[in-house]
Amino acid sequence: MDPLSAVIAIVQISAQVLSLCQTYYVEVKSVREDIRRLRDEVTSLLDVLANIRDLTDAPGSAKLSSLELLNQPDGHIQQCRIELEGLAMKLDTGQGKNNMRQFGLRALKWPFSRKEVDKTILAIGRHKEIFNLALTTDTT
Repeated sequence: MDPLSAVIAIVQISAQVLSLCQTYYVEVKSVREDIRRLRDEVTSLLDVLANIRDLTDAPGSAKLSSLELLNQPDGHIQQCRIELEGLAMKLDTGQGKNNMRQFGLRALKWPFSRKEVDKTILAIGRHKEIFNLALTTDTT
C-alpha cells in the first residue's frame, strides 16, 4: 500500500473512532472527561494526517521519503492503523445497543478504564509526533 493510501485509511478509521466517541459522549455521562481526552487526541492526529495528505496532493510535491520509511511492513503507519482499528472495534457496540434499547435497558458502557485511556492517548500521541517529525523532515 502506498503511503498516501495508508494515511487515508488511518484518516477513515480515525473518523470512525471519533463518531463512536461521540455516541459514548452522549450516552455515557460518567466518563465524559476520558472520552473528551481521547477524542481530542484523535482529532489532533487527524490534523497531522491532513497536513501530510495536503503535502502529498500539492502539485509538484516531492515524494515523501520519511513517510515511505514509516510505511514499511510493521512500520509506524501500520502500527497506528492497527492501534486505531483495535480502538474502533472495542468502541463499536454493534447490534447490542439496538437490541438492549428494545427492552428499555441502557446498552452502552464505556469499555476502557482511565489507565487504558491514558495508555491509548500516549500511543496515539507517539504516532502523531513521529508523523509530525516525518512531515517536518520532508518539508525542509
